[in-house]
Amino acid sequence: MVVVEELTKLSERRTQTSSEAFPDDALTSIRAAVEAVPASVFDDSTKHTVVGGFDAAIADKLSQYEYEGDAAGGYNPNCKLWSHQGFNYSVDLYDADARIAIEVEKSERKNVSDDLLKFQKGYRTQKDGRPKIEFGCLVVPVNYLGQHNLYQHSLTKLDFMKGVLFIDDVAVIGYRDPRPD
Repeated sequence: MVVVEELTKLSERRTQTSSEAFPDDALTSIRAAVEAVPASVFDDSTKHTVVGGFDAAIADKLSQYEYEGDAAGGYNPNCKLWSHQGFNYSVDLYDADARIAIEVEKSERKNVSDDLLKFQKGYRTQKDGRPKIEFGCLVVPVNYLGQHNLYQHSLTKLDFMKGVLFIDDVAVIGYRDPRPD
């Protein structure tokens, strides 16, 4: 099974108190879904390559979430939160009722900034008088390329952006990629 080593919420790192904290039950479910992924999902790939089955294995345990890879062609329209505005961006998993978006990163540092921007855009995009995204969750490795800690990089990005990141809360889950360096 995949090991979760770290978990931090933006609400624990900022002084703003007017926003809601990430719902504990939802965060517990997401963490459990990550921990339930068998390490064998990583077996058919080497370090520095994308692991396609990781997102799907998490999605299998979170049935209330729409999964980007569920639709034919790999793009679930329910995860394309801005298609009505002409933007072709999507989130990996999305619970429309709870207004929670999840982005699963397996490698790229640059994607963390993109993910945070998606959360921000989702908070600024309304549906039925509420933001489409009220809570964001990043699932990132603590051991990318053997030396880079994408989890710590994500926290640094959060700290840098927290003054301009208008969203109720963002959780960052750090997992250990079981592949050898």
